[in-house]
Amino acid sequence: MLYHGLEYISQLVFGHQLGSITGLENIPSPPCIIAANHVSPYDPILMVLQLYPWLKKYRQKPMFLTNRKVIVLFSAFTKLLGMFPGTRQGLKQAQFFLTQGNPVGIFPNRDRLPNRLKRFHLGPAFLSLKTKVPIVPIGIRTQEEVFPSWNLWKIIKSFFQKKHFIVGKPIYPQENSSLTELTNELTRAVAKLIDKEIV
Repeated sequence: MLYHGLEYISQLVFGHQLGSITGLENIPSPPCIIAANHVSPYDPILMVLQLYPWLKKYRQKPMFLTNRKVIVLFSAFTKLLGMFPGTRQGLKQAQFFLTQGNPVGIFPNRDRLPNRLKRFHLGPAFLSLKTKVPIVPIGIRTQEEVFPSWNLWKIIKSFFQKKHFIVGKPIYPQENSSLTELTNELTRAVAKLIDKEIV
């Protein structure tokens, strides 16, 4: 009941940021790892709102590993919204969450660059290889990305900009896949969804 109440409140506060979403049918049944590029501190909340039909279908509440600064910004609601810092302890929590059949979301960006994307962090690939669950690449587009500056004016402007979500085909871990290979495959998939080059 509390979670659905938060979903309703989030819709009222952040609903104006919801742009289009395509490819929702690409998300398999949980457990799975949802990996997306990060464009603003509102991404975890918007992700829940965009994926709500899928979450409701499987009666799931996702866990999100995200930047510590986002945790600080939404400190009053982070655990209620399933947000945890992307630390080693966070990865252990995420691994347990996946083994229980639940979805996990990660924003594995490195430095954000105009029209380019650096190779993602190894977290999604690590969890996928450990738990044998697929990674779902999601590209997020917006008029202006907040990161990496954490400029307050950009954060305010971003609050009024729509975020568009493109869901790609799931990536299934192979027995012979390495962390680097799986991470590169994921980075290429997201870069293609948002039309960015990879550094």
